[in-house]
Amino acid sequence: MKKLRNKICSYTLALLVSAGFATPSFSGSSDFSGIFVAGHAELNVAVIDGTHTTGDGDDAAKGSIGGFAPTAGYEVGVNLPLGDTFFVTIGYADGGGGTGTLAKSKGGHGNNDAEVYIKGSDPSWYYIAPSISIFDNSAIYVKLGQASLDLKAEGDTTATLSGIDGDMWGIGTTTIAGNGLFFKTEAGAIQYDQFTLTGVGGSANAIVEGNPLVGYGHLSIGYKF
Repeated sequence: MKKLRNKICSYTLALLVSAGFATPSFSGSSDFSGIFVAGHAELNVAVIDGTHTTGDGDDAAKGSIGGFAPTAGYEVGVNLPLGDTFFVTIGYADGGGGTGTLAKSKGGHGNNDAEVYIKGSDPSWYYIAPSISIFDNSAIYVKLGQASLDLKAEGDTTATLSGIDGDMWGIGTTTIAGNGLFFKTEAGAIQYDQFTLTGVGGSANAIVEGNPLVGYGHLSIGYKF
């Protein structure tokens, strides 16, 4: 009986020691746990791959066009710890109400020559970001999300554009101080759905179609409660 008790105690001690090494305290992920708010700024580089088809069905122009569009806004979310170093961020971000020119298209021939400006405004996105705390106050993450953008066409077109949605991917780092202030950097891309413009260059049958791809660099400063 005594031998059995000693064996059980030995196994129990070994199990506790192993558990101590395998599952240390939640200090890594708990540093980030909680609700947060932040202000952010982005530099966006937009490329639109598309075609301009004339009224008689010929391809008047085909290729890629693009532009730069800085944005700034706010972000809110929550960090949920799911392990000693692993946590998940769920958030929403608003890119502000400004308008930027994403692309300028000029092409065609004859009466179908057209100059069209594609402008974007009111970007927003919601996302989930699995994160790993690599030090007590730093983490790396990958971001998956859904983005929305209002589009407007100006120039030689009678058509109107509405909002488009897109898939977001990103990777970044977060550094947090003991008082809750944090600093986040991120790079990523958003692939938006295709848009279609009709009535281009004075022809009711002329069409411009495009697939916007936006690459971005993101910087935010915020506070975790």
